[in-house]
Amino acid sequence: MFAKESRRIPLYIFFAFFLVSVTVLSFITFERAVNRNVSESSTNFLKEIASLYAGTFQVKLNDQLFMLESQARYFDDVDMDDYNVVKQTIMSTKGVGEFKRIAVANTSGMTINYDGKSSGNILMKDYFKKAMKGKAQISSNISTDEDGEQVLTLAVPIIKNEKVAGVITGTFAYSILDNIFSVDTFGGEGYSFIIDKEGQILIGSKSPNRLCFVENWFDFFHKNKAISTHDLSVIYSEMQSNRTGIINYSVNEAHRIVVYTPVGLNDWYVLSVVTADYILSQQTKITKITITLIVVMLLVFTIITIFLTRLIQQKAKIEKDNSRYAITSENTQTLIFEFDYEKQVVEFTGNSQFVFGENIKQVSVDNFDIISSRIHESERNLIADIRAFREQGGTNYTTELRFANANGGYSWFKLSGTIIFDRDGKTPIKFIGNLVNVNSQVLHEQELKAQAETDLLSGLLNKIYMEKNISKFISENKQSAFGAFFIIDLDNFKQVNDKLGHTYGDQAICDTANKLTLVFSEKDFIGRIGGDEFCVFLCLKSTNKNPLGVVENKASILKKILAEDYTNGETSVHVTPSIGISLFPKHSSSYKELFTKADSALYHVKNNGKNNFIIYDDSMKGAGESVYE
Repeated sequence: MFAKESRRIPLYIFFAFFLVSVTVLSFITFERAVNRNVSESSTNFLKEIASLYAGTFQVKLNDQLFMLESQARYFDDVDMDDYNVVKQTIMSTKGVGEFKRIAVANTSGMTINYDGKSSGNILMKDYFKKAMKGKAQISSNISTDEDGEQVLTLAVPIIKNEKVAGVITGTFAYSILDNIFSVDTFGGEGYSFIIDKEGQILIGSKSPNRLCFVENWFDFFHKNKAISTHDLSVIYSEMQSNRTGIINYSVNEAHRIVVYTPVGLNDWYVLSVVTADYILSQQTKITKITITLIVVMLLVFTIITIFLTRLIQQKAKIEKDNSRYAITSENTQTLIFEFDYEKQVVEFTGNSQFVFGENIKQVSVDNFDIISSRIHESERNLIADIRAFREQGGTNYTTELRFANANGGYSWFKLSGTIIFDRDGKTPIKFIGNLVNVNSQVLHEQELKAQAETDLLSGLLNKIYMEKNISKFISENKQSAFGAFFIIDLDNFKQVNDKLGHTYGDQAICDTANKLTLVFSEKDFIGRIGGDEFCVFLCLKSTNKNPLGVVENKASILKKILAEDYTNGETSVHVTPSIGISLFPKHSSSYKELFTKADSALYHVKNNGKNNFIIYDDSMKGAGESVYE
């Protein structure tokens, strides 16, 4: 009996030892795996934060450059040597964007700001010299303005007749830029700042965890011997080549992890930093939780382990989304996105409903039709355009496109982004950018353009833009189109003004304009070229079987509907149309000659009873009252 019982004890002990050993080994393996995952996740998140800051900062400045470029267009027709006109124009820019001050400089560098005062001479400023070469610029450093405030200066050339006639500048308050980097990450243990390639700190976080409070980042490492000279030279070389990297350093037992990534502007770099203690604290928390779970049965331990792993992943995702949201929450109607070239997936940060009509967080390229179906048909080659832009070596991409809105129409958005490349500088990793609602601004510009192109009374094209549009059509369609140039003159119009007054004359002009738009289509050009003289360019495809029949039909309709009686109750005036017509390309491929020949045909109608139409032939050559101008 005793012998049998003694043999059972080693088996029991062995089983117990085996179970404990497996449990402890599982714990150690699990702990190491989780700690490694936490370390890798934190490092990857730090890289994403650096890239996100770089993208956000670039987008912020590009948006302001876009606004400044819009203001530069107001000087297209301004004589830059006329001080009063320049002053009046620049004063209208006050309050535009987030600029502290906007000024305009002529080619000699003399400036006038929106207060109507001079901001001094900027001839020797680096950004002025570069802008005078025809390219928008951002000053390479932070300077102090006349108010003693730190500012960043943006400069955009004013182009007239394909030459730079001056430069418009906008100063951006340092405090606004600094606020972008005021968002704490990693529970307050992380911070970010911007340096140039030489290590000069331009914009820095005020985080209490920051070790580097000197003016130059490289000098900080030299002074504190935080990393070796070789490692420092490698970092410097990578920055000169616009590469992204990561380093670890220690100063006075304070350990830090730093990711540096190019901003995409002025050779600047974003540095995102996190304390190593943060990662250690996360690892310690996991260790304590795991030790507590050891006392639970193996089955329960396994279930909780799976749950905890998923919880950690969810927590990291929530922290990532919250940090992104904190950075961009103040930019209303702005959607930040990130395209991963390897995964072929686009991720959106924030609520994308205002763009797509639904809150889309992620979409693959294979399912991109979810988004492309809402893009205006003329801009649906977006992906192909970006791909071609990348293949040509581009990095900073900008375009404007329209998305369908809830009202059944389209709203304008500006898409801006930066392509981030691998260390080789050739392989794209990510495309980070944003979509900004610029609908009101684009519509305002379109309204200003329409005001410049149209006749105020009739709403039709004015004489200048009528010639420009028709001349452009002729040059682009010499072999593929048929056109008819109508000149319409209102018979007895002078009697309307003389007998009934100019109010009835204006009514006759407006009535005629409305009727012309009813007879002709949107692809035709309709304009008012004189007091009671109108012209229309009818555009037809060369494949039309009976183009001359279409012209005569249109002219017959005009003859009928433009005949009108105007009366004030006592006196009446009967108005009729006289119409002269020339044909493109039969009679000419020149706007000037088409005008002259249609005018000769009109003269023939006027001298043969009026109230009719006729198509030009060579017998009418040389006739006509109007002289082409």
